[in-house]
Amino acid sequence: MDRGEKFAMLLQHLEKCSESIVYYDEIASIVQQIRQMESIMAPIHFHPNQVFDETKHVIDVIAKKYLEKATDNVHHLVPIKVAADGNCLYNSILLVMNNLMVTADELRVRTIIELMINEAYYENIFSQFIGSVTFVIKAICKNNTFSELYEISALCNVLRCNIRSIYPKIDFREDMAILNNVFTPRPSIIANCDITILWSHVWNELDARATNNNVWSPNHFVPLMQSFVYDESDHSNMSTSIAVTPEKKTFKNNTSTRIRSPEFELSPSRHLRTENNMGTNFAQSIISNALQQHKSGIENQRQVRLDILKERALTSRMNETTEHRQIRLEKQKERDDLKQMTETEEERQIRLEKKKENARSHRRNETEEQHQIRLEKQKIRDQSSRSNNIDEQRQIRLEKQRKRSQANRAKKKLEKLASGNIDVQQQDIEMQFTKTEEYASCDGKSISGFTQNSNVKKKNSSCS
Repeated sequence: MDRGEKFAMLLQHLEKCSESIVYYDEIASIVQQIRQMESIMAPIHFHPNQVFDETKHVIDVIAKKYLEKATDNVHHLVPIKVAADGNCLYNSILLVMNNLMVTADELRVRTIIELMINEAYYENIFSQFIGSVTFVIKAICKNNTFSELYEISALCNVLRCNIRSIYPKIDFREDMAILNNVFTPRPSIIANCDITILWSHVWNELDARATNNNVWSPNHFVPLMQSFVYDESDHSNMSTSIAVTPEKKTFKNNTSTRIRSPEFELSPSRHLRTENNMGTNFAQSIISNALQQHKSGIENQRQVRLDILKERALTSRMNETTEHRQIRLEKQKERDDLKQMTETEEERQIRLEKKKENARSHRRNETEEQHQIRLEKQKIRDQSSRSNNIDEQRQIRLEKQRKRSQANRAKKKLEKLASGNIDVQQQDIEMQFTKTEEYASCDGKSISGFTQNSNVKKKNSSCS
């Protein structure tokens, strides 16, 4: 199984977890297991190719129309066509990435992991605009679903890069300053590069409005690349403008003459850049304030959220049907199997020791009623386990049971034979002892008769 297939399988597991009643707990469990897979979870080295190559890339004509409605300082960029399959944000990253080993599934899985382990950070920044990150994580677990701000921000940390988000100036939105913004990694991560993406639509504006009650809403992302190499010192991905000395006209001898002017005015592009920076600064101030709130109240919020989720999980389990319970147990079994497949021998020994200690502690403190309930549950689990065994496992279990039965029968037979041999030996000894006594009795009688005969002979001899 190659790297892409492994991440495809992991994404399938996450999607199954997202369908559960207690989806958050199950997703969190899978995420912890994935993080321990060092062979596939090494950081991605992202070195994007941002120069348009007509032999490799195709211009997205529809996206180009939307780009014309964005801020002027990006009109020189080229929108590149990517697959519109719901993974368009990840496809945009892959197009500029020089790594054929990475797939959209991997980027989606890594995004989920980033959002889970730094949930409070993202919650404080974006929840006021697009809702709680908890529900977004559930949606992301389903493959081919459209991405939003959470995913863009998370990918900054996954790829260790700055992502400039360009949103067309179509229909006013309160969060327009956030959508047209440069997203950066968390303070603890240093960005190594910059990329630019455009919020777009697979249809032109008229058709998109016609299918959405005359409201335009994006459903696609495309990467923006440079048509030729620009000066990289400008972090706004703008071309280096050539300074032209302002000139004015004067008339001398009825001839129009140009003279240099000592006054310099800001070029239109600089005006636009200033306006764009104002919007960016506004968005950055919001993020900065959110970061301060995040640092001050992260632990309390985390505890409250965990308590709420725990209470929600307990309530769900109390109200779950037998079918839901069976599904939950099966998924738990799958997670346990996956974890055991990836654990080392040392981790296995630690897990078994903890399991034994927990079992001993629980049994020492349980009442008689709890003891009976535990035995009954164990019986049910054994029956459920047997019913869920595949034919091969069932045959193995029956074969082991048959061997144990044969061994027990052989043992009993040997014990019976040994007992019979002892009885036979005792009977032989008794028979030999009886024969010895009979022989001794016969010898006594013979001696007595011989003595009597001798006496008679002596008497007759004396008489004669």
